[in-house]
Amino acid sequence: MASIDLSYFARGDVSGSFKKEVSEVLNDCYGRFADKVPYKIEVYAFDTEDNLNSFLREEKFKLGLSFNTIDDASACTHEVLRGYPRLLLCGERLMKYSKQARAGALRHEAAHTVLHGALEYNIFQIPEDCRHTATVKGIDNEKLDDIFFQLSLGVKDFEATRLLIQHDYIHCQFAYAMEWIQPNEDDKTAWTISRSNRQTRFVYESALMRPILFTDPLLSLPKSKKAPAELQLQLSVRMEQMIALLGEAEENKVLKVAGAIIETLGEDTHKNIDAAFHQLIGLI
Repeated sequence: MASIDLSYFARGDVSGSFKKEVSEVLNDCYGRFADKVPYKIEVYAFDTEDNLNSFLREEKFKLGLSFNTIDDASACTHEVLRGYPRLLLCGERLMKYSKQARAGALRHEAAHTVLHGALEYNIFQIPEDCRHTATVKGIDNEKLDDIFFQLSLGVKDFEATRLLIQHDYIHCQFAYAMEWIQPNEDDKTAWTISRSNRQTRFVYESALMRPILFTDPLLSLPKSKKAPAELQLQLSVRMEQMIALLGEAEENKVLKVAGAIIETLGEDTHKNIDAAFHQLIGLI
């Protein structure tokens, strides 16, 4: 399998072994994606969260961008602000994962660069009827913009997971999902605070859509050697733990909306996000 030429940049004390691991995973992944690979890809590796965050602040300041233009919270993410995809890797965050989960994170972002590696896949607009409905129901425009951004990430995560499964990257996606999706006591506290107010409840429940959409292609796989039942059971339990704290009524509402979103998802990212947001408004 021929390797591709990746431009690699490091900031801080990034080890040679980390670069080697990243290069091997990405070359293998892009080799399978073949002619779908963008013409140019840059990989930026940062040793610490501070160095990654400093870079993001610099980039956003230079381009006059708002906070939510890039997914800041990930160990591995991508952006296309320069017109081509750049992978941003945080060694400090990634090395907390198992080796298989690290490979899963890298492949997931590689899939994003193939599917969403052009600027057009980062420019979306809230449908006016949705904005009107949200305004009538008391949702602030700023909150609505954040919710829309997070949902767009969830829809694109669904598409990336689906693509990876089509190329037989399955176990690494289960490993990545299990290490990324980890409910904790803070979730209970956040829900207790959020549940009594319509806007904060909508924000909290909307945030659950991203892990649901990320994992659905994995949980929907037919049982086989490629998707062992124990992996699906473990991930299903993890997701249930995350959603169950809502209580039965709210849990059922969230799952109903999530199911409706998943049914609408086809091959066109823009149509997918538009249709998904129309469904999400039903959570208010």
